[in-house]
Amino acid sequence: MRNWEFYSAVFWIIENEKWKVLFQRRQNTWFADGLLQLPSWHIEWEELFKESFIREMKEELNIDIEDENIDVKHISHRIRKNSRVYFDIYLKVNNYSGKIKNNEPEKCSELKFVNLDNYDKDDKDEMIWFDVDVIKLIKQWRQISEIIY
Repeated sequence: MRNWEFYSAVFWIIENEKWKVLFQRRQNTWFADGLLQLPSWHIEWEELFKESFIREMKEELNIDIEDENIDVKHISHRIRKNSRVYFDIYLKVNNYSGKIKNNEPEKCSELKFVNLDNYDKDDKDEMIWFDVDVIKLIKQWRQISEIIY
């Protein structure tokens, strides 16, 4: 019998005053380099969930957050064929302090706020598709999805 490994990824949804969503352009990460993706992280071994997102927000984006300013919006069971199985958690950041800054230029070449209403026209080929699909599901009040690719 095979031991199955499951991974957890957490994605942040941060909107600016114009309702555009923050994305990062990946680089040197082994996955989807050059594409825009929601800011994300993996929960580290034996680290509590709340501790991890507070730490990662500061490390990656230079912002401070309190756990009461986060809403869980969506959970996705994502299967990458012949690769990994993920349980993804999408968090909406309602309030934070500090100025957003790219603190990991070795992994992220750009931070960009994107108008997802124009996604099909503007950024179709430069974004990770499942992030955009999940945000569309969130706007439809759907809280769970399954993605196979």
